[in-house]
Amino acid sequence: MSYKIITDMIEKMKVPNCITLYGTEEYYIDSAVKNCKKRYIDESYESMNYMEFEKIENGFNDFYEFVTTFPFMSEKKVCVVKEAAFLTSSGSLNKNEEDKLLKLVDGNDSCIIIFLIKGGKPDSRKKTVKKLKDKNAVIELNKLTETELSKYIINKFKNLKLSISLQDADYIANNSGYLEYESTVSLYHVNNEIEKIASYKTNSNSVSFEDIDTLLIKSVESNIFKLVDYICEGNKKKAFEIIDEMLLNNTPEQFMIHMISRQYRMLYQYVILNKKGYSLNEIMNKMKLKNFVATKLSKQSRSLSPEKIQYYMERILDIDKKIKTGEIDNRIGLELITNGIIK
Repeated sequence: MSYKIITDMIEKMKVPNCITLYGTEEYYIDSAVKNCKKRYIDESYESMNYMEFEKIENGFNDFYEFVTTFPFMSEKKVCVVKEAAFLTSSGSLNKNEEDKLLKLVDGNDSCIIIFLIKGGKPDSRKKTVKKLKDKNAVIELNKLTETELSKYIINKFKNLKLSISLQDADYIANNSGYLEYESTVSLYHVNNEIEKIASYKTNSNSVSFEDIDTLLIKSVESNIFKLVDYICEGNKKKAFEIIDEMLLNNTPEQFMIHMISRQYRMLYQYVILNKKGYSLNEIMNKMKLKNFVATKLSKQSRSLSPEKIQYYMERILDIDKKIKTGEIDNRIGLELITNGIIK
């Protein structure tokens, strides 16, 4: 994986003099910077040899002065540019600055410059990006897959002297919100959940499912899956327990209605594709779903026809319109859906 590549570079002190880190996993990007600083910079001379710039578009001269002066009592300096928008399609440097930067990429052996792009990506048409890519100095650090996340969770607990089963690690992975579509949850959140569970285990060397289920804060999408399950089953008691939990976590009623509606739209797509003969893997590819989401949709769809789901969506839309026109408030609309008016 890409994180191992940058980790090996740091460990062997082979980090290029200019490198760009980008991607969706903020934790790995920050960790790479932290480890690079730790490996190359002596704390005693940190103020002389380490510098962070938020951006350099309006302060290029200060940046250039720092990276081109020799390190103090050290072989290398480290300079981090936290928002390198000039490497993306949305930003730029002037020609003179770009020319200076290209020379730095070619030969500035006394300073490691780390450009960060979080959530975006470098524009491959730009000269600087092309040159960095030629030097294998553009590294993408994206979020983990389901399998990778479960292994990560197991290893994190292991480092905390606790064991956890693969099944229970999968449960944390699938309910943390990390794997959800367009999720903003990073490994920072997953680590917090792991540490919370670990701190609860004072007299044991293993983590149980009961521990996890008690302490883990379920993601909105995970709760919505359960809520739709209970609505379809007609289990109002359990459905309202989920709603109460989400409200306690400050989830707005309107957002919950939006998510329920989204869930039924996904179910509708799934059922239509399934009836056309597509396999689970083919549906996952077409709908761009992760395995655990597709599996849940498969389970929920067993008792639902396209006509029934379409009727549910129309009723939810009607309730949503009544909320927006002031006929009913958000809470009543949510309760109408949960009480089974959409049956």
